[in-house]
Amino acid sequence: MIVIKEKESINKVWKKALNELYKTGFVPSDNRFARMESLAIEIEHPILERKDSKFPITQENIDIINKFIISGECEELVCHEWTKLYYHRLFDEPNSQIEYIKDRIRRNRTGIATTWIKDVDQQGDIKPCMLSIIVMNQNGELYFQLHARACNVYDKLLMNIQEFVSLQKYLAEELNLKIGRFIFTIDFAQIAIKDINVVEEIITESME
Repeated sequence: MIVIKEKESINKVWKKALNELYKTGFVPSDNRFARMESLAIEIEHPILERKDSKFPITQENIDIINKFIISGECEELVCHEWTKLYYHRLFDEPNSQIEYIKDRIRRNRTGIATTWIKDVDQQGDIKPCMLSIIVMNQNGELYFQLHARACNVYDKLLMNIQEFVSLQKYLAEELNLKIGRFIFTIDFAQIAIKDINVVEEIITESME
């Protein structure tokens, strides 16, 4: 497993994860991917920042995603279909999982949400990669743990961290807590074959 730790910067986490996966990940039998490995990320107190210039999704699209994941606004502008799925499965009534999390934290309990629905996802074209969230109050700070089955590190990881840190920030504000640790574990972090040349360019530039 690759372990990446950072104090605040989401961009630094993305670059480190890309570099370590390229250097130490295994070459899988699935010929869609050049590298694969399990990945764990810990950011002590994450700060939302403008995305790294090398990340392929535009800042405008990231801003739309970060707003949508907590508000559901402007769904037609969201470029990532999985983000739409995450929002609806977390926020939709009846039995909103986000409202459940808020209630649990207010009662000093652990809040848990899941996105996988077997009767839908086993046959679905779009299956959630982000599977679960665990949230708790740790001494006045909102601890947020995210678990994913898979993530393309080059063109998805930075966006995923941004959107779920946005959700962490939203929950912290709603619950009058500070933003605490953000933990993200990925069973199969990936670099796609189609992206390997641009990934090598990014890593080479980072070393210069």
